[in-house]
Parts: sequence; structure tokens; C-alpha cells
Amino acid sequence: MPLNRATLIRISTIDKCLQNRYRRWTINDLINACTDALAEYEGRSNPVSRRTFQNDLALMRSDRLGYNAPIVVRDNKYYEYDDPEFSITHLPLNDEGLDALNSALDILRQLQCFPQLSSSIDIISKLNEQISRHTGDSVPAMDMEYVPGYRGARHIGAIYDAVRRQQTIVIEYRSFKARQADSVVVYPYLLKEYRNRWFLIGEKASNRTPQVNIFALDRIHSVTVDKEHPFKKCVDFDPEHFFDDTVGVTKGINDRARRVVVKVDAQQAPYVESKPFHKSQKVEQRFRDGGIQISLKVVINNELERLVLGYGGHVEVIAPPSFRDRVAESVTRAARRYSAPC
Repeated sequence: MPLNRATLIRISTIDKCLQNRYRRWTINDLINACTDALAEYEGRSNPVSRRTFQNDLALMRSDRLGYNAPIVVRDNKYYEYDDPEFSITHLPLNDEGLDALNSALDILRQLQCFPQLSSSIDIISKLNEQISRHTGDSVPAMDMEYVPGYRGARHIGAIYDAVRRQQTIVIEYRSFKARQADSVVVYPYLLKEYRNRWFLIGEKASNRTPQVNIFALDRIHSVTVDKEHPFKKCVDFDPEHFFDDTVGVTKGINDRARRVVVKVDAQQAPYVESKPFHKSQKVEQRFRDGGIQISLKVVINNELERLVLGYGGHVEVIAPPSFRDRVAESVTRAARRYSAPC
């Protein structure tokens, strides 16, 4: 039975409280502990209701998750485990559970740039060590590309927390064109990764009109929470769908997708079909020599241009004319560089 993160936090909190035999826990004590945990880990300010708490207890007591927790009420007031040694973390794992645990560890290891996951990685690693003594070492089954020394990684944790908790932040930011860093008050909306580089999508508090600003994390020198400026939402920014029509991260609030047509030669056609430029990609025409003509519905930006240029002479932009001219100009500049002697 899949559980959402909030339910897992509440159940884990109840379990941790009931393991503490040096304190007697009333229903209000446990509800307050769950409320505090959600505030800390999820940034939620609403108190946990009694109904939600009772549902969590019923879930823990049942066998739906395999807990069968022996939760009893003493003196019609105090909650405790009837078995003082019981904990939901002590439950034995079957083969399916072991496999799921190893899969989770495999995935978590790829996300070590998030300090919020460090405790989870440590806990699962310790469990995995104990399991390996009996089942043998597990071999990693996946490897995501990682760039050692990426400077933006040090800010991911702080910015992730600010986005999740909707906290205004102050960043010291130096763009590639600037000579020195500037202090910028930002309403953070989203952390986005593109080609092993992380970006903060937010809005400057100084903006006179609503717009989205993009900050590369490797250009950020410092991040601090700003308690003077209340967090402000941008009504025109939907973090789930804002980038649906975009390759990369460069997009403004007023940018709209356009129909882009690209011709691909026979050598690269199979690759472009198996790894599309964008999810909107459609094959409009197939040629006798094996080449194809595709169409996309995307915002025209620098990332799209670089993607097309990356295929060199194997692709040709057909439409729109303005984008064709833009790519042609880049190709011409590159040709001049290579025609000149070294």
C-alpha cells in the first residue's frame, strides 16, 4: 500500500514517541509531536486533526503495512506499545522488501547532493550492511552522470528547503557578465536540473511586473533566508507545467511555444526517433533515403539552438524562418573559425 510522505512522517513520529518509555504520551502529546514533525520536514503549519491521528493509529495497528503495532491505551489516557521492544523499524523484511530496499539505496546514492537525504542514505546503508552479511553484497544497478566539483551543489540543500517552505531568500549572485556579485532578494519557486547543472527558478522582489528569473546555482556565492520580505507567489508560474513546452530552462512568462520543423538525415534519424528533441516531437514525413522531417511545439531559446547545432550537418531547420536564420548564422560563424589558420 503506497503512502504519501506526510503519512510516513506522522507514523514514524508516533513510533519514535512510543519507543520513549520514560514519558507517558496522551493523544494531544502525540498530535503535537506529529504537527511539529510536519512543520519541520514539510513546512506545514496546519495542526494534525484527531481524525487523521486516529486513522494513522488504525493503519499502524492493522496488517495492511505489516506493522500490527501493539498500541494500547493505559488508564484511558496514555498511549504506549504493549511490547516495550516493539518498533515498526524492527520488522523483518521478506525478499520483496529487501529488493525494494536495495533499489531505494541505489537511487538515493545518485542524489547525494541533497543534504536532506543524507540521514536516509546513512540509515539505509546501515541496513544494507546488515543484510549483506546474510545475502551477500548487492551490485549497483544504475549510475547517473555526476560532475565532481560542481560549485552549485553546495547550495542545493538550502534552496530546496526555501522552495519547499516558501521562504524568501537573499542570494549573492554574479552573472557571467558581471564583475562582482550582487545581493538579490528572491522568491524561490523551483529547483530545476538541466544537463548536470542546477538552476533556481524564482522572481526578484525588485521586479516591477511579474516575471520569472533564472539563476544558475554555480553563480550563487551565498544563500540566506530573508525574514523581512514575506514570500510572494507568482500567479502566472505553475511549477508542474511551466516548462512543458521548453527545452532547457530559458523561458519567460510571456514566451509562447512555436511550431519548429527540422529535417534529419538518414544517419541520425534513428537516434532522433529513439531520443526525441522534445516530448511534442512528431514525425511528419519520411524520405526514401531514410531521412525524416519532424515538428516540435516548443519555445525557441538558446538550449534548443544548441541542441540543433549539436547534430552538425545532419539536421536542417526548415521553419520558422527566423530560427532557421539564427541557426544558419551560428553555423556560418563556426565555419569562419575553422576556415582560418590556427
